[in-house]
Amino acid sequence: MIINKLVFFEFILFSSLFAQIPNELFSKIQNDVELMEGGSNLIKWNTDSTFIVGVSAVEVKKKRQSILKRVGIVKAKAQVTQFIEGSSLTTSREMTTQETIALVNDKETVFFKEEYIETIREDTKGFVNGMSNVGGWYSKDKSMYYYAVARLLPQKK
Repeated sequence: MIINKLVFFEFILFSSLFAQIPNELFSKIQNDVELMEGGSNLIKWNTDSTFIVGVSAVEVKKKRQSILKRVGIVKAKAQVTQFIEGSSLTTSREMTTQETIALVNDKETVFFKEEYIETIREDTKGFVNGMSNVGGWYSKDKSMYYYAVARLLPQKK
């Protein structure tokens, strides 16, 4: 009996969290100049509602829709965390070259191979709880997938 009450309470709690996102917020995010291609910002909804929104940008390439969505959600939440608390970036670069000499038709041929790898690591502080998934969309040329998350901010009394 106690377990049923606990499950019911959790259902009501999570339902109220997700019910706070208005349906029109998705189109407002898609048309917001600062958010339409990624980032995070505040959106004033009405006189007593402000949302913090994070939008990710993921290269489509050959990724499945489920992967795009999952990566999009994580990156969008990271955008919000960075917006709120900042982050630190570290960059490393590695370049390797290889030279191979081979005999082709009794002639010496030199093959060059060059590889350049740049790794960018971002360490964000904090954890974004209670973000609701708003939705995803593709760029006009279908090369990018954008995904938005949002949370209603508590109002000052």
